[in-house]
Amino acid sequence: MFKHRPNPFAFRGSVMTVCLVLIAGCKAELTPAPPGATPQATVEAPLPPTGLVATAGNAQVSLTWSASSGATSYDVKRSTTSGGPYTQIATAMSPSHTDSTVSNGATYYYIVAAASSQGVSAISAQASATPANPTIIPPVAIPPVPTGLAATAGNAQVTLTWFASSGATSYDVKRSTSSGGPYTQIATVMSPSHTDATVSNGATYYYVIAAVNSQGVSAISAQASATPANPIVIPPVAIPSVPTGLTATAGNAQVNLTWPASSGASGYRVKRATVSGGPYSQVGAPAAASYTDSSLSNGTTYYYVVSGINSAGESANSAQVSAIPVAPASNPPTTFGAWINVTPSVVNLTSNLGCGNYGTETVQADPAHPSNLYTSFNCQGIWKSTDYGATWTGPINTGTNGAAVGDCAGGITISPTSTANVPTIYESCIRGSGTGFWKSVDGGVNWTRYFVAPSGAGRQDYYPPVVDPYDQNHLLMARHEMNYLVESMDGGQNWANVSVAGGMLQNGGTGSIFFVNTGNASTTRGTWLWMAQATGGAIGTWRTTNRGASWVQVDRNEHPHGASQIHQPDNNGVVFMAGVYSAGGWGVLRSSDYGQTWTHVGLSNMETVVVGTSKNLYSMYGYPVGPGGFNDPVFQIAAQPGTGTWVAPGTPGGLTQGSAQISVVNDGTHNILVGAMWNSGVWRYIEP
Repeated sequence: MFKHRPNPFAFRGSVMTVCLVLIAGCKAELTPAPPGATPQATVEAPLPPTGLVATAGNAQVSLTWSASSGATSYDVKRSTTSGGPYTQIATAMSPSHTDSTVSNGATYYYIVAAASSQGVSAISAQASATPANPTIIPPVAIPPVPTGLAATAGNAQVTLTWFASSGATSYDVKRSTSSGGPYTQIATVMSPSHTDATVSNGATYYYVIAAVNSQGVSAISAQASATPANPIVIPPVAIPSVPTGLTATAGNAQVNLTWPASSGASGYRVKRATVSGGPYSQVGAPAAASYTDSSLSNGTTYYYVVSGINSAGESANSAQVSAIPVAPASNPPTTFGAWINVTPSVVNLTSNLGCGNYGTETVQADPAHPSNLYTSFNCQGIWKSTDYGATWTGPINTGTNGAAVGDCAGGITISPTSTANVPTIYESCIRGSGTGFWKSVDGGVNWTRYFVAPSGAGRQDYYPPVVDPYDQNHLLMARHEMNYLVESMDGGQNWANVSVAGGMLQNGGTGSIFFVNTGNASTTRGTWLWMAQATGGAIGTWRTTNRGASWVQVDRNEHPHGASQIHQPDNNGVVFMAGVYSAGGWGVLRSSDYGQTWTHVGLSNMETVVVGTSKNLYSMYGYPVGPGGFNDPVFQIAAQPGTGTWVAPGTPGGLTQGSAQISVVNDGTHNILVGAMWNSGVWRYIEP
């Protein structure tokens, strides 16, 4: 046995071979280090790089990192998945690299390893970047010329103000001592005002302003002048008196304003609003006591006030005036269509039948399919036309509860903005076994009755509902000959009572309720127009803007017994209604402010409905007199916009009862009126 002893020698090299004498054939020899030699240290691979940063560019990523001690190069690796696997894409000699083999919009993940002759380090921490196209800033236009420049003299100074120019980042202030220039720039300011303190009292200075941005400089403004003076030698100037006697005269797309001159005023500020009482925006600064406000919208009501200005300041606003620009009145039509009776031959219009037969009082078009119209004949069910009202088939209420729906004295409603392939139809009945409120979601085949809770089980007789043009589940409905107005927010499944003003109470009459489309879903929801059934003008027409929380009487107009129909050509404020007892005159009335004020425009006759096409306005009178009864339909026509002359072309002898409701459709060539004419049935008129 050999005894192990410590080796007293140091050996060269980083690897030592130990030969044990028991191992046969070991030939390695141990070479002792020379006396006094220092052993050599072991050389290792570089440390991992730190501080890796990836910066995205356009179709490239720039990488930088802190140098690793002893590294002679770096392996740059990349992945499209966080955490790898990574693929080497480059070997860099310095601690940076730009990767130009990338695509904009994709995220890339990078690591770096340091390398030397002794090996490769562990990888660095990961960094990522997403290359992208540089943001393109849209071009900026040269700002418009500044307007409204006013120069106010002070003691050795002139204060300038003007209206801000859209897009301007600064303004060049220029001055001359001669009217019309030449002008010298005296300042550049960031906001639309400047005080020039480099002037002499007694001298007149003329100023212009130019707006500036990165794209250039606008043309100069209109000139304004002022003469600074010592307040000691110039007596104080009083603020002008408030302008009085302001008048506004409407024209075609313009309003002409005039007023008496205000004492002490050197100029005026004309201010305008589209809401009574303001807020007002300045639209002009004339020196004289008149102003024409142009480029307005016909049919819109504008409200004006005027203030006087001088060097001492500005007066309070004048009393408000308003005007409604209108297009020139059109000549009345000279060619007319003819009313044709299209009532199905099997429909009975001459007998009372079981539910009390007053013919038909509603006809509704399907907005999603204008060729399809629907009507209900009292006691005889729901009927449908698929050819713009030319022919009719029915009854179509052949499904669930079809018999009850057919035994109905009442009418139907379809949402005016329905987009469904098959329309939802509502029916309300005041007599017959179908008395109450019904709903069909399959175009009139199957029906469900919903209980109208506010009026109790004993009185479910209501007139057909009206539908919010922005919410097809929001309905309003007036009860038959009772002081009830109800509202549903879920398509008629549940109903709540609506408050009415004391002056609207009408025992024994049925009011007509309508939504007024304001062009805004939120305000339309609560803006309604209500007309009393004819009482001699004692109750009239009322309007609410808060879903009945408060009401305002807007006219004495009332609708004839049985039905009423208003017309809005668009949502810009114009509304037409028809009726009797208005102080402005019987017949057709027009409002240009969403029903707040009214003007008589038609012939002076009793009227019930108003409808319109792109060419004309139409009005007609109808009344439920029953089988064999007669009333003159008093058919009226005017060319759009309805402010000109109205004419009465007459109706056929067979049309013995006028309309309760008219629907307007277009077959691609003509506008077509389809009317529900009580016991005269359904009639059709093609506009020439």
